[in-house]
Amino acid sequence: MKSSKLKYIRSLAIVALSASIIACGFQTYLPKPISPVETKNSYEQKTPRSETFNEYLVTQNYPRSSLPIQSWGLKELSYSALFFHPDLDLARSEWRVAESTKITAAERLDPKITANAGRNTNNNSENSPWAYSLGIDVGIITAGKREARIDRAINLSEAARIKIAQSAWQVRTRLAKSLLEYVYSIRQSSVLQKELDLRLSIVDMLQKRVDAGLASNIELNNARIALQKTEQNLTAEKGRTPALYAALASDSGLSIQSFKPLNLDLSLLDETPTSDLKLNDDLQTEALLNRLDLRASLARYQAAEAKLRLEIGRQYPDLILSPSYTFDQGDKIWALGIGSVITLLNKNKGLIAEAYALRDVEATQFNVLQAKVISELNQAKATYLTSFEALARAEKLVSTQSDRTKQTEQQFNAGFADRLTLTSTQLENIITEHNRLAVRYKHQLASIGLEDILQKPLTSDIEIEKASTKN
Repeated sequence: MKSSKLKYIRSLAIVALSASIIACGFQTYLPKPISPVETKNSYEQKTPRSETFNEYLVTQNYPRSSLPIQSWGLKELSYSALFFHPDLDLARSEWRVAESTKITAAERLDPKITANAGRNTNNNSENSPWAYSLGIDVGIITAGKREARIDRAINLSEAARIKIAQSAWQVRTRLAKSLLEYVYSIRQSSVLQKELDLRLSIVDMLQKRVDAGLASNIELNNARIALQKTEQNLTAEKGRTPALYAALASDSGLSIQSFKPLNLDLSLLDETPTSDLKLNDDLQTEALLNRLDLRASLARYQAAEAKLRLEIGRQYPDLILSPSYTFDQGDKIWALGIGSVITLLNKNKGLIAEAYALRDVEATQFNVLQAKVISELNQAKATYLTSFEALARAEKLVSTQSDRTKQTEQQFNAGFADRLTLTSTQLENIITEHNRLAVRYKHQLASIGLEDILQKPLTSDIEIEKASTKN
């Protein structure tokens, strides 16, 4: 009898020890409170002069010999945005959540252990009055349900990973537009200042002519009205510049304090494109193959396929093997049980129907997105080509006006033209330059729009998808 008690106690001790060993792998809760002050300080302390950022640039094949960066153009600011912008941190966090679901999807059913003990108080035999049992339930997943869960988690994780690059493109597009707006504002102010100076000279000369009776007040008043309009435009443009600068800093992923020391490259609107791109059918094929949202949509469709396989597999129940050992008042009993939930009533018809419908929705969404991309690409190509043709005309006008200005200068030097005529011709030259600047701005804007549709830089060698993955 004492021997039986010892065996029972020993068995319970083994079960307790096993539970303790399993518990050793448990994770503990670690609090991580959010401090608004700390997050603000962390944002303000981000600097593109850090060694961490320089190492990131090297991994993106940026020449180490060019570090630290001396002149910040679109390429350099793009790297800054891809490294520092909080929108990408959010997308990376969401991807890590999706990645963790792959662990859950691959998990098998945990075994269950049951132990029972009892004592027969009416036992008058020589056998032990004690009875105890130990059983283990081992689950077996059937019909490929585990594999379907894994496939679904993998595809959803891939869609989340692609979303990082999508967020990167959105950040890069906003940055490109912000830089273009800021450079355009600076250049506008410069041209308007030149125009203002010339109009001031014209008003001054006309005033002297009116005083001398050589010109009418109508001509003078018209010149003054044009002068006032130019002054208003210049004041308004200079008023826009600080806000555009702040937006550019924000789109670069930096605080205004970290952004101010950067030496910006403002030559974005200086170069004239020599030829248009080859906007043929290959461009459409490239867009349909490279578009990140299309690739993400395909990944979600594959996840819906896996979901359907999972729900179809759930028609077939999982099995539970239940081996057990029982010691019953001296008798030793071994047993093996098999259990399962019988799905005879609904056979998972509702969830299977939902999975079919979800797959159809994902397929339809892909088709709609593909049609939208084709339509937007055609519009972007037309806008780009139109702006390129307008730019060619603007360049021709500037060249023609420049020749006229040179001719007038020669006439002035030879005494065949007065200063008012020369100044008026110089003003016409400034106006044509202003027009060319506006057309270049529209062309650059069309280029950014085309890049956004293609989700691929037209001229830069930066790899957005690679650069958006921060190690």
